[in-house]
Amino acid sequence: MFTNFDGRISRKGFWMGFLGLIVAVLIAGRGMISILPGGIVPMLAQIVVSVGSLYIWSAVVVKRLHDRDKPAMPWAVLFLAPGVLLQIMSMFKIGYRAVKVAGAQFMVPGTGATMVMWLSMAVGLWMFVELGFLKGTPGENSYGPDPAGGTAPREGQAEA
Repeated sequence: MFTNFDGRISRKGFWMGFLGLIVAVLIAGRGMISILPGGIVPMLAQIVVSVGSLYIWSAVVVKRLHDRDKPAMPWAVLFLAPGVLLQIMSMFKIGYRAVKVAGAQFMVPGTGATMVMWLSMAVGLWMFVELGFLKGTPGENSYGPDPAGGTAPREGQAEA
């Protein structure tokens, strides 16, 4: 399910992939925080984890798009690009500014980063409704057989 972009997955497969990826990223993040020294090493590790999770998430999204009988391009780009842009901006502090609070310095998002964050959240919500809640195409479609095992109604036959 997580290594190729062919075929279809059901809503259940989508949610299992999403939750599994969240758990894996949380474990990897916790491990990086606890064992890696400061400096550039954690940033490089974060880049590796981000690219790996993006690949896995892309496979899940593409297969779910296939189940909805939608082409992967441009839908996957539309669904994934704002989040990728936000991740890049966050990792490299693009559009962030330093603010001193109680003697400690924090990086907070500026107007541009905040706008990208809101766009990413809106597109992410749309993606979760589209892929996580709406039914796939019943029966076989151009991307493969129905992962839920359903069959499409024959021509002239009404849907139940």
